[in-house]
Amino acid sequence: MHSAIDISGMPAGDQVDSFIILPPSGARSDSGLREVEAFLKGCFPEYEFLANGESMPFDGEYQVLPICGVGGDEPGTLRVLDHPDQSVMMGIAAALKGFRPGQKPALN
Repeated sequence: MHSAIDISGMPAGDQVDSFIILPPSGARSDSGLREVEAFLKGCFPEYEFLANGESMPFDGEYQVLPICGVGGDEPGTLRVLDHPDQSVMMGIAAALKGFRPGQKPALN
């Protein structure tokens, strides 16, 4: 099945450009975490990804969390970024459904 989701544009300076990826149980080895990061970076070079396997174990699909809070211009302050467009979240989730650790990505 082909997708019509277009997320080719660069995120604006006030929009999220980094995501935490929470892997399901069984996909939490260090090499597996680095592999999913590299896979997503290859799919979405304009975004940054950090796979973290230290969350509570769960079954099912990878979870994607946008990083909405970043350091502000003044020391000790926080700036809140705009939540990414739904098409970005859908595109990342769709890519993760096709991710297979240890296998080269299959492009449709």
